[in-house]
Amino acid sequence: MKLIPQEIEQFRRVGYLNIEKRLIDDEHLTVLREHYDALFAEKRDTIGEGLRNLAVVGDSESDEDADRDEEMLQIMEMWRLDAEFRKLLYHEPLLDIAESLIGPDIQLFHDQALYKPAHHGGEVYWHQDNAYWQCDPPNLVSIWIALDDADEENGCMNVIPGSYVEGLAAHGRAASEKGKLPALLQVDADVDRAVPVPVKAGCGMVHHCMTLHQTDPNRSSRDRRAMVLHYMPSGTRNRDGEVMKDHPLLRGELV
Repeated sequence: MKLIPQEIEQFRRVGYLNIEKRLIDDEHLTVLREHYDALFAEKRDTIGEGLRNLAVVGDSESDEDADRDEEMLQIMEMWRLDAEFRKLLYHEPLLDIAESLIGPDIQLFHDQALYKPAHHGGEVYWHQDNAYWQCDPPNLVSIWIALDDADEENGCMNVIPGSYVEGLAAHGRAASEKGKLPALLQVDADVDRAVPVPVKAGCGMVHHCMTLHQTDPNRSSRDRRAMVLHYMPSGTRNRDGEVMKDHPLLRGELV
Protein backbone atom coordinates (compact mmCIF):
# COMPACT_ATOMS: atom_id res chain seq x y z
CA MET A 1 0.00 0.00 0.00
CA LYS A 2 2.70 2.47 -0.97
CA LEU A 3 1.50 6.04 -1.21
CA ILE A 4 0.92 7.53 -4.63
CA PRO A 5 2.88 10.67 -5.64
CA GLN A 6 -0.09 12.96 -4.93
CA GLU A 7 -0.37 11.61 -1.38
CA ILE A 8 3.34 12.00 -0.77
CA GLU A 9 3.19 15.57 -2.07
CA GLN A 10 0.28 16.34 0.24
CA PHE A 11 2.18 14.96 3.22
CA ARG A 12 5.24 17.03 2.30
CA ARG A 13 3.05 20.12 2.07
CA VAL A 14 1.01 19.85 5.27
CA GLY A 15 2.82 17.30 7.47
CA TYR A 16 0.04 14.73 7.78
CA LEU A 17 -2.16 12.48 5.67
CA ASN A 18 -5.56 10.98 6.39
CA ILE A 19 -5.47 7.42 5.03
CA GLU A 20 -9.05 6.48 4.24
CA LYS A 21 -8.17 3.06 2.83
CA ARG A 22 -8.44 0.21 5.30
CA LEU A 23 -5.13 -0.63 6.93
CA ILE A 24 -6.61 -3.31 9.18
CA ASP A 25 -9.39 -5.62 7.98
CA ASP A 26 -12.37 -6.56 10.15
CA GLU A 27 -11.03 -9.93 11.31
CA HIS A 28 -7.63 -8.45 12.22
CA LEU A 29 -9.35 -5.50 13.93
CA THR A 30 -11.39 -7.83 16.12
CA VAL A 31 -8.25 -9.65 17.25
CA LEU A 32 -6.39 -6.43 18.00
CA ARG A 33 -9.30 -5.06 20.02
CA GLU A 34 -9.51 -8.24 22.09
CA HIS A 35 -5.80 -8.23 22.89
CA TYR A 36 -5.81 -4.46 23.49
CA ASP A 37 -8.69 -4.70 25.96
CA ALA A 38 -7.09 -7.64 27.75
CA LEU A 39 -3.86 -5.73 28.30
CA PHE A 40 -5.64 -2.65 29.60
CA ALA A 41 -7.78 -4.80 31.91
CA GLU A 42 -4.67 -6.52 33.23
CA LYS A 43 -2.93 -3.20 33.95
CA ARG A 44 -6.01 -1.37 35.26
CA ASP A 45 -5.58 0.39 38.62
CA THR A 46 -1.84 -0.24 38.68
CA ILE A 47 0.88 2.38 38.99
CA GLY A 48 4.39 1.81 37.70
CA GLU A 49 3.55 -1.39 35.82
CA GLY A 50 3.33 0.00 32.29
CA LEU A 51 -0.04 1.76 32.36
CA ARG A 52 0.03 5.55 32.59
CA ASN A 53 -2.80 8.02 32.93
CA LEU A 54 -1.55 11.05 31.03
CA ALA A 55 -4.48 13.13 32.30
CA VAL A 56 -3.36 12.99 35.96
CA VAL A 57 -3.37 16.41 37.63
CA GLY A 58 -0.95 16.83 40.52
CA ASP A 59 2.68 17.18 41.50
CA SER A 60 3.58 13.82 39.97
CA GLU A 61 1.90 10.90 38.20
CA SER A 62 2.35 8.72 41.30
CA ASP A 63 1.08 11.34 43.77
CA GLU A 64 -1.53 9.64 45.98
CA ASP A 65 -3.50 12.90 46.12
CA ALA A 66 -3.45 13.46 42.36
CA ASP A 67 -6.71 14.07 40.51
CA ARG A 68 -7.45 11.03 38.32
CA ASP A 69 -11.05 11.82 37.40
CA GLU A 70 -10.10 12.09 33.73
CA GLU A 71 -8.26 9.32 31.92
CA MET A 72 -5.97 9.45 28.93
CA LEU A 73 -4.56 5.95 29.28
CA GLN A 74 -1.31 4.85 27.67
CA ILE A 75 0.62 1.60 27.39
CA MET A 76 3.94 1.85 25.58
CA GLU A 77 5.87 -0.95 23.88
CA MET A 78 2.81 -3.09 23.28
CA TRP A 79 4.97 -5.22 21.00
CA ARG A 80 6.92 -6.45 24.02
CA LEU A 81 3.73 -7.51 25.82
CA ASP A 82 1.68 -9.29 23.18
CA ALA A 83 2.38 -11.36 20.08
CA GLU A 84 -0.39 -9.73 18.03
CA PHE A 85 1.13 -6.29 18.50
CA ARG A 86 4.57 -7.69 17.77
CA LYS A 87 3.23 -8.94 14.43
CA LEU A 88 1.68 -5.53 13.81
CA LEU A 89 5.18 -4.03 13.61
CA TYR A 90 5.71 -5.94 10.37
CA HIS A 91 2.26 -5.33 8.87
CA GLU A 92 3.06 -4.67 5.21
CA PRO A 93 0.54 -1.84 4.55
CA LEU A 94 2.00 0.16 7.46
CA LEU A 95 5.60 -0.39 6.40
CA ASP A 96 4.73 0.52 2.81
CA ILE A 97 3.38 3.87 4.00
CA ALA A 98 6.43 4.48 6.18
CA GLU A 99 8.79 3.60 3.32
CA SER A 100 7.00 6.04 1.02
CA LEU A 101 7.83 8.84 3.46
CA ILE A 102 11.14 8.01 5.16
CA GLY A 103 12.83 5.55 2.81
CA PRO A 104 13.56 1.81 2.77
CA ASP A 105 15.58 1.47 5.99
CA ILE A 106 12.98 1.58 8.75
CA GLN A 107 13.33 1.10 12.48
CA LEU A 108 10.72 1.23 15.20
CA PHE A 109 11.15 4.15 17.57
CA HIS A 110 8.37 2.85 19.81
CA ASP A 111 4.68 2.03 19.77
CA GLN A 112 1.91 3.04 22.13
CA ALA A 113 -1.73 2.30 22.82
CA LEU A 114 -3.79 5.38 23.62
CA TYR A 115 -7.20 4.86 25.18
CA LYS A 116 -9.75 7.63 25.86
CA PRO A 117 -12.61 6.02 27.80
CA ALA A 118 -16.17 7.16 27.16
CA HIS A 119 -17.49 10.09 29.22
CA HIS A 120 -14.24 11.02 30.98
CA GLY A 121 -11.47 10.64 28.42
CA GLY A 122 -8.83 13.30 29.02
CA GLU A 123 -7.39 15.93 26.69
CA VAL A 124 -3.94 15.81 25.10
CA TYR A 125 -2.62 19.33 24.65
CA TRP A 126 -1.03 20.93 21.60
CA HIS A 127 2.48 19.59 21.10
CA GLN A 128 5.06 18.28 18.66
CA ASP A 129 6.21 14.72 19.25
CA ASN A 130 9.86 15.64 18.90
CA ALA A 131 9.58 18.00 21.85
CA TYR A 132 9.35 14.80 23.91
CA TRP A 133 11.72 12.66 21.86
CA GLN A 134 14.45 15.11 20.76
CA CYS A 135 15.55 12.80 17.95
CA ASP A 136 18.04 13.91 15.29
CA PRO A 137 17.37 14.29 12.46
CA PRO A 138 13.69 14.93 13.24
CA ASN A 139 12.36 12.83 10.36
CA LEU A 140 10.19 10.33 12.22
CA VAL A 141 6.61 9.59 11.17
CA SER A 142 3.76 8.15 13.20
CA ILE A 143 0.88 6.06 11.94
CA TRP A 144 -2.15 6.51 14.21
CA ILE A 145 -4.55 3.58 13.78
CA ALA A 146 -8.17 3.88 14.91
CA LEU A 147 -9.54 0.77 16.62
CA ASP A 148 -12.85 2.62 17.05
CA ASP A 149 -14.34 5.29 14.84
CA ALA A 150 -12.63 8.49 15.97
CA ASP A 151 -14.39 11.81 15.40
CA GLU A 152 -14.76 15.22 17.01
CA GLU A 153 -17.15 13.88 19.64
CA ASN A 154 -14.86 11.22 21.09
CA GLY A 155 -11.47 12.84 20.64
CA CYS A 156 -10.03 12.44 17.15
CA MET A 157 -6.76 14.09 16.20
CA ASN A 158 -6.60 17.81 15.44
CA VAL A 159 -3.60 19.13 13.52
CA ILE A 160 -2.17 22.42 12.30
CA PRO A 161 -1.33 21.95 8.61
CA GLY A 162 2.17 23.04 7.63
CA SER A 163 3.38 23.47 11.19
CA TYR A 164 6.06 20.83 10.83
CA VAL A 165 8.24 23.12 8.70
CA GLU A 166 8.09 25.97 11.23
CA GLY A 167 10.66 24.54 13.63
CA LEU A 168 10.42 23.24 17.17
CA ALA A 169 8.15 25.43 19.29
CA ALA A 170 8.85 26.31 22.92
CA HIS A 171 7.00 23.76 25.03
CA GLY A 172 6.17 23.96 28.71
CA ARG A 173 4.48 21.68 31.23
CA ALA A 174 0.79 21.27 30.43
CA ALA A 175 -1.74 22.72 32.83
CA SER A 176 -5.51 22.74 33.11
CA GLU A 177 -7.85 24.72 35.32
CA LYS A 178 -7.29 22.07 37.98
CA GLY A 179 -3.49 22.33 37.93
CA LYS A 180 -0.42 20.98 36.19
CA LEU A 181 -0.32 17.72 34.25
CA PRO A 182 3.08 16.14 34.99
CA ALA A 183 2.89 13.68 32.07
CA LEU A 184 2.23 16.19 29.29
CA LEU A 185 3.86 19.09 27.50
CA GLN A 186 1.97 22.00 25.98
CA VAL A 187 2.63 24.75 23.47
CA ASP A 188 0.69 27.80 22.39
CA ALA A 189 -0.81 27.09 18.99
CA ASP A 190 -2.80 29.11 16.47
CA VAL A 191 -6.03 27.15 16.86
CA ASP A 192 -7.65 29.12 14.04
CA ARG A 193 -5.47 27.06 11.69
CA ALA A 194 -6.43 23.73 13.26
CA VAL A 195 -8.36 21.05 11.38
CA PRO A 196 -9.88 17.82 12.74
CA VAL A 197 -8.85 14.47 11.26
CA PRO A 198 -11.68 11.97 11.83
CA VAL A 199 -10.61 8.37 11.21
CA LYS A 200 -12.81 5.30 10.72
CA ALA A 201 -12.00 2.10 12.60
CA GLY A 202 -9.34 0.14 10.74
CA CYS A 203 -8.07 3.24 8.95
CA GLY A 204 -5.40 5.68 10.07
CA MET A 205 -3.55 8.91 9.71
CA VAL A 206 0.17 9.52 9.42
CA HIS A 207 1.89 12.64 10.70
CA HIS A 208 5.40 14.07 10.93
CA CYS A 209 7.11 14.27 14.34
CA MET A 210 7.19 18.08 14.05
CA THR A 211 3.50 18.51 13.20
CA LEU A 212 1.54 20.31 15.91
CA HIS A 213 -1.39 18.16 17.05
CA GLN A 214 -3.73 17.50 19.97
CA THR A 215 -6.88 15.59 20.92
CA ASP A 216 -9.93 16.89 22.79
CA PRO A 217 -11.60 15.22 25.78
CA ASN A 218 -13.98 12.33 25.14
CA ARG A 219 -17.36 13.23 26.61
CA SER A 220 -19.27 10.90 24.30
CA SER A 221 -20.75 7.51 25.18
CA ARG A 222 -18.20 5.80 22.90
CA ASP A 223 -14.68 4.67 23.74
CA ARG A 224 -11.81 5.86 21.57
CA ARG A 225 -9.10 3.24 21.29
CA ALA A 226 -6.08 3.94 19.13
CA MET A 227 -2.75 2.29 18.38
CA VAL A 228 0.24 4.35 17.24
CA LEU A 229 3.47 3.14 15.66
CA HIS A 230 6.38 5.57 15.45
CA TYR A 231 8.88 4.89 12.66
CA MET A 232 12.35 6.35 12.16
CA PRO A 233 14.92 6.12 9.39
CA SER A 234 17.81 3.85 10.32
CA GLY A 235 20.66 5.95 11.69
CA THR A 236 18.48 8.31 13.73
CA ARG A 237 20.15 9.61 16.92
CA ASN A 238 18.57 10.01 20.35
CA ARG A 239 18.74 13.08 22.59
CA ASP A 240 22.23 12.05 23.71
CA GLY A 241 23.51 11.93 20.14
CA GLU A 242 23.70 8.13 20.03
CA VAL A 243 22.56 6.14 17.00
CA MET A 244 19.64 3.95 18.11
CA LYS A 245 20.93 0.66 16.76
CA ASP A 246 19.10 -1.49 19.30
CA HIS A 247 15.60 -0.53 18.16
CA PRO A 248 13.91 -3.20 16.01
CA LEU A 249 14.77 -3.07 12.32
CA LEU A 250 11.47 -3.52 10.51
CA ARG A 251 12.58 -3.25 6.88
CA GLY A 252 15.83 -2.64 4.99
CA GLU A 253 19.24 -2.32 6.62
CA LEU A 254 20.84 -0.63 9.61
CA VAL A 255 22.81 2.42 8.57
